[in-house]
Amino acid sequence: MRLGAKRALLNRGAAVALSVILTVVFLVDPVSAVGSGGSGNGILVSPVVEETTISKGQTIAIPMAVQNPTNSTITLVAIVNDFLASTNETGQPDIILNNSKTPLPLNNFETLAQPISNITLAPLQRVYFDVNLTVPANATSGGYYGVIRFENANLARTGNVGITASTGTLFLITVPGHLTYKLSLTKFAVEQNNQPTSFVTSGKLTAVTILDNVGNIHVQPFGTIEVKNMFGKVESIIQFNGVNPRTNILPDSIRKYTNTLPNKHWLGHYTVTASIAWQQGSSNIIVASAGFWYLPVWFMLTVAVVIIVIVFVIWLIIHRRRVLRRKYRH
Repeated sequence: MRLGAKRALLNRGAAVALSVILTVVFLVDPVSAVGSGGSGNGILVSPVVEETTISKGQTIAIPMAVQNPTNSTITLVAIVNDFLASTNETGQPDIILNNSKTPLPLNNFETLAQPISNITLAPLQRVYFDVNLTVPANATSGGYYGVIRFENANLARTGNVGITASTGTLFLITVPGHLTYKLSLTKFAVEQNNQPTSFVTSGKLTAVTILDNVGNIHVQPFGTIEVKNMFGKVESIIQFNGVNPRTNILPDSIRKYTNTLPNKHWLGHYTVTASIAWQQGSSNIIVASAGFWYLPVWFMLTVAVVIIVIVFVIWLIIHRRRVLRRKYRH
């Protein structure tokens, strides 16, 4: 993985680490534990995300670091789990815990990680070490997705349910071979207040794109969303998945992207077109369009007043003609 991308990931570490912590906490137990002596269970792990390629029959060492931010000595135990994409279309990881009834994927990340010894940390101490990942020569090509998380071994555990919070590193491993990079469009629409719309008078609008990864490897979609008015003029261009680094869509998962349309003084009919690719240098691209009418309240009131005036003028002309006809008859 390139150094610049790693630095970008580390800059987002706090947010992603919190996501991982919450995922594990809520899956294990909705109570946040504290360490012995009242110290918090805060464990700092880097990198937060590791994305790399490992060939079949190859072993690579991934540099990692853990830090004890508390004032107590702690011993950490490493736990390796696979994860899947959540079913709520957010792309958040659903970690398959050891006592989970969820079956492990065919591309099992747990089988790649070699055993990791417990790590004892003095107060505020940081330790650097390598995690060795080995891909068997007969491994299946595709993506292997897992997390190496660390728990405080000094904290009590009751029964089969752990009450400890943990944090760790997400791994997205690509094993070369027969890889299928393929996205399918599930939905593209203009929405207001989370509802598809084709006619609005006010308020914010969003372009909603839902993509399904039907391949066997994670992809990072990219592209543009273009807004044109009724005369074909481009009003705005929005970068699709324009964050750095781009977000991934895991195989056999669906992800929803929401792009807010710019706040303009809209009037008339507009066409929103998404052009989305997922592989650099490939001709694979998804093009989808949705249209909407934006007629502001002031415009609707103006039209209503004009119609009323026109109807009144017509009625007045007809009425005057009738009066004149009666006058000439008498």
